[in-house]
Amino acid sequence: TNVDWNGDSLCFSNSQHLVRFYQGRRKTDIDGTMLWLNAPPDGSVNDGNWHISAIDLDLLTMAILPQQEGALKPLRVMVDAGHGGEDDGSSSKNPRVKEKDITLAVALKLGARLQAAGLQVLYTRTNDVTLALDARSVLARRNKADLFISVHANYAPKSDVSGVETYVLTPCGYAGTAAGSRIPGWQIGNRNDFHNTLLGFSIHSKLAGNTETPDRGLKRQSFSVLRETSCPAVLVEIGFLSNRAETLKMLDAAWQEKCSETLAEGVLTYAKKVDALDKAVAAKHARDNEANERWRQRQSAQTAAQASITQSVLSTNAATRAHAVLATASAPLP
Repeated sequence: TNVDWNGDSLCFSNSQHLVRFYQGRRKTDIDGTMLWLNAPPDGSVNDGNWHISAIDLDLLTMAILPQQEGALKPLRVMVDAGHGGEDDGSSSKNPRVKEKDITLAVALKLGARLQAAGLQVLYTRTNDVTLALDARSVLARRNKADLFISVHANYAPKSDVSGVETYVLTPCGYAGTAAGSRIPGWQIGNRNDFHNTLLGFSIHSKLAGNTETPDRGLKRQSFSVLRETSCPAVLVEIGFLSNRAETLKMLDAAWQEKCSETLAEGVLTYAKKVDALDKAVAAKHARDNEANERWRQRQSAQTAAQASITQSVLSTNAATRAHAVLATASAPLP
């Protein structure tokens, strides 16, 4: 109901939401949480032809902005502690910390909280074992998981980089958030684009708001565990091991408890909203099928009309030629 353009950003707000878009940029602010669009807004606000991509509009209006919550759906959640065994992941030298150890500690705490809340919890690993990326997706499919949550710790070349970021799969036909990302074709995980977005935003909005660290946004990338997992999936980066202050926080048991609590809150929010999203997605598919059927009927009618016109022209031409032949045959010889 309220719109404000300040020359750099366009803000829409009402009693429930405040959404801010930035001219020509994929970064967006949704109720104080950063989200990266699949495509930057195009056109000009001043010229009156500003617009965002249809996929981003659908994801915003169907998966992110709705507030309706229902009963907690008893989902089966696969919790994935990143790396493990021979794969240490990233590491910090001062203090010496391996990513595989941090992710396992948080993943086990997260699983315990989800189980206490009434969800069924499975793990890709519960100890220090080596597990290939494709094996993690296979476990989720084999156990018929409803959700897949992969926990990781980040690393950057610069030691002052900090913050949390969350990843979901890039929709088909769009590049990932990272610079230079290729544009992938359709992948298994794309069947869950709406649910991936709801899960990712539900978790990231809690994580960014409760862990007292910079919000790096809900992003999109074609990571293996996201694209090969048939259920809605998310990959969470809970902090930077390249940043000493964040490393020390991640080592703290109280911080791990708080982080796992925050992640669990996001999963539970999803579990309360997913039924409403299911209905919205089903209604969208019905509208799309109806629109496609109308288009097919229109195309069929146009094809039939064109065929009738062509046949009429052919018949007229044939009659004209026949008349010319008869006229020639009946003409007197010179």
